[in-house]
Amino acid sequence: MNNWLQDKNVSLRALEPEDLELLYTIENYPENWFVGSSTPPYSRYALKQYIAAQPRDIYDSGEMRLAICAPDGHAVGLLDLINIDPYNLKAEVGIALLAEERGKGYARTSLRLLEGFARENLHLHLLYAYVSRTNNPESRNLFTKAGYAESAVLPEWHRRGPAYEDVSVFCKLLSKKSAKELDG
Repeated sequence: MNNWLQDKNVSLRALEPEDLELLYTIENYPENWFVGSSTPPYSRYALKQYIAAQPRDIYDSGEMRLAICAPDGHAVGLLDLINIDPYNLKAEVGIALLAEERGKGYARTSLRLLEGFARENLHLHLLYAYVSRTNNPESRNLFTKAGYAESAVLPEWHRRGPAYEDVSVFCKLLSKKSAKELDG
C-alpha cells in the first residue's frame, strides 16, 4: 500500500465488497443525512453497485472515497474527497466513523494521511469542510486541532427538520504557493 495512506494506527484504502455493511450503516444513519444533500435511505443493492463501480477516475467523478481501517484491518469509517476541482486545486473533505469507533483518533490520523496524499499525489492547494455550528462539536474540534481555519459562516445552510442551521467552512492550505508561482 502507498505509504501516504497508512501509518501504524490507521490505513486508508479503496472500497471493497466487504465494506457493504459499513457503507449501508453510515449512509443510512439519520444524523448523517443533515450534513449532505442526499436523501437516503440507500438500498444494499444500490450501494453494492456503487462499490462495484470503484475506483473511478477521480477527475471524471470528482470524488474519491476511502475506507478508514483500524490496525487490525477492519473498516471503521469512510473518508471522502468530493468536489475535486483540478483547476483551482481544491477539494471538500468528509469523514464519517461508526459510532462505536469515535474518539479513538482514527479521524485525526486519517485526515493527516489524506492531506499528505492530496498534497503530494493530487497536488491540491486547499482542502475544506462544511461543519454544523451547533450540532457537530466533534467535527469542529477535529478540524480546528488539525489546523483548519474557520473561514466563513453560511447562514441557514442546512435544513434540519423544520429548522435551518448555520454551517462553518473550515479551510486548510496545503501549499503556500501563489498563482504566479504555480504558473511559472
